Amino acid sequence: MSNEIKKNTDRMLVSLNFDGDGSSLIESLVKLASQLNAELCGLFTEDSDLQQIANLPFSREITFPTAHTRNLNSEQIARHLKQHAETLRKIIQDFSQLANVACSFRTAKGSRIETALSESYNFQIVVILPEKYSSLKPGQHARLDDLINPAVMLYDGSKQAQKSAYIVKLLAGKGDLHELKVLALNNDCEALIKQQLSIDNIKVDCQHIDSYNILNIVSLIGKQKTGLVILPLEDALIKQSKEIREMLNTLKCPLLLVR
Repeated sequence: MSNEIKKNTDRMLVSLNFDGDGSSLIESLVKLASQLNAELCGLFTEDSDLQQIANLPFSREITFPTAHTRNLNSEQIARHLKQHAETLRKIIQDFSQLANVACSFRTAKGSRIETALSESYNFQIVVILPEKYSSLKPGQHARLDDLINPAVMLYDGSKQAQKSAYIVKLLAGKGDLHELKVLALNNDCEALIKQQLSIDNIKVDCQHIDSYNILNIVSLIGKQKTGLVILPLEDALIKQSKEIREMLNTLKCPLLLVR
């Protein structure tokens, strides 16, 4: 099983679109790709809606700190997005080179969640970051264990869920993951996950969930501090892009999808 998974989990897509200096966050994601022996592919989505809004005659931008208003300029926004994409590309390339991780980078136009899901067919692992990563303060360094703990994983006994369990066990073995909450669909899943995660250095709590529904997951873990949510990437999930966006906005933590 592990040899098959190592062979298959060889490409990781990271959907990037966040404000400020994300270098420490990208460094942690590069480390995650290294741990999983995966090629890191950065995807920056240009918000086409923002450029369309800028073309409207009533669109205004409030400057800081003067609070003056000025017309939005779609060409200026396009230049800003291009500069931001080039900055992200350089950060990814630099950290990947240091970690000896193969990497690539591309930009796309459209809605970020839908774009990432449509691109997911060519990848075995997809990481989608929230719009604003609230756990990071300006200048704060993000370590991988701070980024992913505690993790929440949905386990339904599928092939994707078994790959998720392998990834969890690998991260726990490296010492980066030490707390996991498993949402299991039935008793057999709970027994199976406990058998697969028979390691001493990680705390595992299992909880039952009635159905594979994003809103159910959010309701169960929304009031808890969550570092990472791991979901099996099945076709049914791709149709829940609206729910995924709501989950990211509510939980404000990265989402890792496993095909």
